[in-house]
Amino acid sequence: MGDMGEAAQIKFSIMMKKQAFQGAALLLAGVAGVSAQELRPAPGFWIRAGGTIRMGYQVDFRDTAPSAPTGAGQFANGFVLPSISTNAPLTWNWGYQNASQVVGDTLQFDRLNNAPRVGDLDGGTESTFGGEIRAGFEALRFEVGQREVRFGLEAGYSFATLSASAAGNAQGTASYTTSSYSLLAPTGERVIPPGAPYSGTFNGPGPLIALNPLSVQTLMGAGTSTLDMGLDATLHTLKLGPYFEIPLSPRWVAGVSFGYCTVLPDAELRFTEVTQFPGTTIPGSQATRVVRRSDWQPGAYLELRAQYDITRRLAVFVSGEFLYNENLIFGAGGREVELKLGGIYGGSIGARWKF
Repeated sequence: MGDMGEAAQIKFSIMMKKQAFQGAALLLAGVAGVSAQELRPAPGFWIRAGGTIRMGYQVDFRDTAPSAPTGAGQFANGFVLPSISTNAPLTWNWGYQNASQVVGDTLQFDRLNNAPRVGDLDGGTESTFGGEIRAGFEALRFEVGQREVRFGLEAGYSFATLSASAAGNAQGTASYTTSSYSLLAPTGERVIPPGAPYSGTFNGPGPLIALNPLSVQTLMGAGTSTLDMGLDATLHTLKLGPYFEIPLSPRWVAGVSFGYCTVLPDAELRFTEVTQFPGTTIPGSQATRVVRRSDWQPGAYLELRAQYDITRRLAVFVSGEFLYNENLIFGAGGREVELKLGGIYGGSIGARWKF
């Protein structure tokens, strides 16, 4: 009887140990399951923020000034051309720009031909550094093969600044022509010119002046021209589109985003242009202009992303992106700039927080 009782106790002890091991195994499995679930949050809202670098912005500075007039009776500040008037050699097809051109009983015109002028300049290719914040909503999850796919919508805003400049010079020999036209009618009466600016037409009618000048003087001289141009722009970028994510492991997630992208370059073009003819009486010129432009430029974006989940809510990411938007072109005073926004590529790094 003693031996049988001892055997029963041993059997009971073995059974209890076996059950204890099974319970421990189930507990560990449960803990592991809970740990895995901690890294796989349910669908919901998230926000992502980080730093960005973008490359490939090209800047071209261009000369858009029309060619100087060269024909007889055509000037930089007006014209005196034939008309259908039967009062030849008088004409009503004339015009002038400034009241200062009226000198006594004459009307003064001038033009500068073959003046040295700096042409197009290459502003180079620029990069930007800035920040981006993006928010999204994971709408649903579905299976593709053996992989879980997460689908959602996102919207983002990024900010960066860009600067570019270029300078050039040119030399050449110019001709400066001044012509004087009489404001006295054949009867000796003075023609009262309409207030400047005034522009007559071929068919007229209008005030008549002599078609042929009283005097013409042409000076020749060597000159130089220098040009400094610059562009400063603040780039505001908005994105909106869907995204897909695929968990590669309990912690690593691969993602792709794409959609509509629009860029607002708040841009300022500035330039200073100086033309001089040292040692001559040919008048030089100096122009300084500042032109601003802000226009939304539509386009699209594509982003590839790798994400590492630190906790259920916190993750870090690194991404590469490609943006393509319409170019921005603006200017004034015979100069313009083109900021090329197509074919921009870059990357981001930062953190994501899940709500």
